This record gives sequence, structure tokens and C-alpha cells, in this order.
Amino acid sequence: MFADAWPLAILAILLAWPVPVVLARAAWPKRHPRAAIALWQAVGVAGGLSLIGAPLAIGVAPLDGHLRTGLVELSRDALRFRVPEALGLGQEIAFAFAGVLAIRLVGVTLLSAFRIERDLRRQRNAVDLTAEHADRQLRVLEHAAPAAYCLPGTRPRIVITEGTISALAPDELEAVLAHERAHARWRHELVVQPFVAWESALPLPPAHRATAAVTALVEMLADDHAVRSSGRPALARALVAIGGTAGPVPNQRAAGAPSGLTTTAPTPTLDRVHRLVRAVAVTGRERLVGPAAWLAAVLLVAGPTWFVLR
Repeated sequence: MFADAWPLAILAILLAWPVPVVLARAAWPKRHPRAAIALWQAVGVAGGLSLIGAPLAIGVAPLDGHLRTGLVELSRDALRFRVPEALGLGQEIAFAFAGVLAIRLVGVTLLSAFRIERDLRRQRNAVDLTAEHADRQLRVLEHAAPAAYCLPGTRPRIVITEGTISALAPDELEAVLAHERAHARWRHELVVQPFVAWESALPLPPAHRATAAVTALVEMLADDHAVRSSGRPALARALVAIGGTAGPVPNQRAAGAPSGLTTTAPTPTLDRVHRLVRAVAVTGRERLVGPAAWLAAVLLVAGPTWFVLR
């Protein structure tokens, strides 16, 4: 009777709690940040679909044990403005739960994206008015504290303070700018935004772990881009010099913008410095970790999709 409900419920539970906890504690994502982000995204998508699909499968169970055929039969009755007699109070509650959950997840995601873009637009306008225009994207604030960050979007702004220019050597400053340009070019805020929204919709510890992990991983992606142009030593020195300072825009994290080299939490910055200065040779087995993570991400989304649509 519940052919699809129980597997989806078990998958939803696993992806909502133990899997994010284990993935957040793993060491390999630091060496394969891009593949790790893809796996985190797959966990989020598959978890959300399973979380909604499980109560839907319970709701259509009296009509058909399989979710797809049960929904087809329910749709036929709905088109005839008829409620199937087999559905009872329990099924109605399951439908209501699935509907509320879907509306909350989608609604919070859209509302969060709107608010983030609105806040970023206000901040971009503010720095355009108050900062010196070094070039089309770069803005220099008259501020003694060293700080650097990116205000992303279709027209991104890279903001640094005069304190940053004074504190860093030329190669260190170039590493900072390369890091922030990577955020702007690759739109890393679009990677972080869904996790921020999901954490708001489902404020559970694993959701917080996921947001923190993905935020750290996009910083590592930007680090890797900066390393290719400026080298590891320059970026590591820049992180030590300004990585633990707070930027002049206190709500940049709330706005969903990658914080770049600006953070009030020392631990992520320390992890990034260790990653730069303690680079180890990649073994043959390590080279397989990245492709394995990509494969796991594909299977994690494709597997439940096939299971439901079969």
C-alpha cells in the first residue's frame, strides 16, 4: 500500500539530518570544493523532493501504492471535481502537510532571493555614492580598517578600504582582488542563497551546517582562482593580514553576499590559511574522490526521480 512512501520517508530523514552532519565533518571537500558543492546541492534538492514526496505518497496510497500513478488518478478525479471515496482524514492531513511544506520551501526561497537582491542593490548604490570609483567594478572606501568584500549581482561591486591598500603588499592586494573578482564573475551568491533560504524555512542544526559548509566552500573556490594568478603565499599573507577583520558593511552576510576575505569568525579563515600553506600532493586515490562525489550527486537526484517516475 505504501510502496513509495516509506523509501521516500527514509531518504528524507537521512538527507535532513545524518547525511549533512557527516558531510559537514568530512575533510575531502576542502580538496574538492566544486564537487562538494554539487553534492551539497544534490542533498538539498533530493531532500526537499523526498520531504514533499513522502506525504504525497501516503496521501495517494489508498488509490495506488505508487506515487506517480496515484497522483495521475487523483488528478483525473480533481478534473471531474470529485473527491475519491477511498481518501480519509489521514490522507487529507498528508496532502495538507505536503502542500504547506512545498509552499513554505518555495515561498521562503523566492522571498529570500527578493530580499537579498533588494539589499544588495541598496548597498551597491550606497558604495557608488560614498566610495571612490577605481574602475567599473572596484570601489575604494575611505576607511582605516582593512576590509574587502564583493557585492554581487548583474552589476557587481568589489569594495576595499584604504586600510586594505595600506596593509597589503602589491601581490597580496592583487590576490585579494582576484579572490573577489571570482565571486563576482561566477555569481557565488547564487550557490549560497538557496541554502540560506532553506535554513530559514527549516531552522534545524543540519541546515545551519549546510549553509556554513557551502559558504566556506565558495570561499575556497575563490581562493583557488586567486592562487592561479597570485600564488599561495600572497593569498595566505593577505588572509592573515585582513581575514579576521570586520567589514564596513555589517549586513553583508545577511544580504547573502560572499564575505570574501572579510569575516568576524576566525575559524573559517584559519582553515583557509591552513589549506593554502599545507597543500599536500594528491594521490591516485584522492583523484577519484572528486569524480565519485560528482557521480554521487547525479545518482542522488536521478535515483529518487527514476524511483517515482518508473
